[in-house]
This record gives sequence, C-alpha cells and structure tokens, in this order.
Amino acid sequence: MPARVRLIEEARRRASRVRLDLGHEIRAARLAAGLRMRDVAHAIGRSESWVSRAERGLLVRVSYVELSVLAAAVGLKMWTTTFPSERVLRDAPQLRLLQRFRARIGEGWAWSFEVVLPDRLDQRAADAVIRNSSGAVMIEAFTRLANAQSQLRAVHLKARDLGVGRVVIVLAESAANRRALAEAADVIAADFPLGTRAVLRALSEGRDPGANGIVVL
Repeated sequence: MPARVRLIEEARRRASRVRLDLGHEIRAARLAAGLRMRDVAHAIGRSESWVSRAERGLLVRVSYVELSVLAAAVGLKMWTTTFPSERVLRDAPQLRLLQRFRARIGEGWAWSFEVVLPDRLDQRAADAVIRNSSGAVMIEAFTRLANAQSQLRAVHLKARDLGVGRVVIVLAESAANRRALAEAADVIAADFPLGTRAVLRALSEGRDPGANGIVVL
C-alpha cells in the first residue's frame, strides 16, 4: 500500500478511536453529574437517540461543533490539537528537489531518508541525513519558504533533537523563495551563512561545509 494511502487510512482509524473515547468520556461525565439522557438532549436541541449514538461513538458524520456543544452540556470543555505525523506526505516536486541535490553532490555520502528522532513520542523526522567519514549533515528540502523564520527555527530544533550539528536546507528556485530569503536575510546570515556554491563544492568533495547553508536549486 502506498505511504500516502496508508497514512490516510490510519487517520480514519484514529478518528474513529477518538470519537469512541470522547463518547465514553461524555457519558461518564453525564452520569457523574446526575443528568439523564433526555435532560442533555433537551438542553442541546437533539433527540435522546442522537445523544445515545454520540456517547457510543456511532455518529460517523458528527461535527466538531456538535461534539463540543454536547461536551459542554455535561460539564466538559473539548479541546483539540495536532502534532507532526510519523511520516510527511511528500509531493513530487519536493522529491525531485531532493533528487537534484543528491545528483549535484555525487556519491560520496551515505543517505538515510526520513530519519526519525530518538524519542519515540516525538514523531518528527528529518528529510534526510547524509554521512561519511567527515561527519553527518541533516538535509531539509522546501519547495516553498512561506514563513522563513518559523521554518528555519523548526529546522534548528529538529537538528538539535536529532543530535546533528550541521544543517543544509535545499530550496527550490523561484521568485517567491528569493523574496522570502531576502526578507529573512538577517536570520539567514547568522544561522545559515553558506550559500549554494560553497555548500555544493564542499559536499561534492566529500567535506563538511564548515557551517550551515542554504542551497537553491
């Protein structure tokens, strides 16, 4: 099964699990509050049957708003958040960008893709880590630099938590990305001082570039 399809199927199964668990929590809160199902149904303008199905996790098409209102009726405040998935759903342009970069630096490095962080509860992963006798370099590829400061900060944190001291960002050549680089020039100069030529020259020779850098391809 392709990775994209597998991840979507996993998301559907996770949603079903969350819906079931939430229903159990709502039922427990209702009983603890001494509320009858009809009391809750009347308060939110729903039928007892609807409330019963919600408590059993059987409302497949129930909305976030509906569940939040139901939770509030039994004294619960519903909250949700997100976290990075185990594997990023990469698009074809990003994969081509990594392939172009690999072709430019030659075969002097061993490549590992989707390198997950050592903490099993942290599902972030580096796009790639390349290694040879001179050391290790984390590679992050972006087809679009939408928020340079935020994206570069996330890259730094990932490298720190992965324990890799050298980082190279590979960025697709575009007018929008050039503007983003110009707008974040101060941050880039401090944290990613090397440019395309210096990074490619060092890596193609099998050397540690000596500093972090950004390669535009």
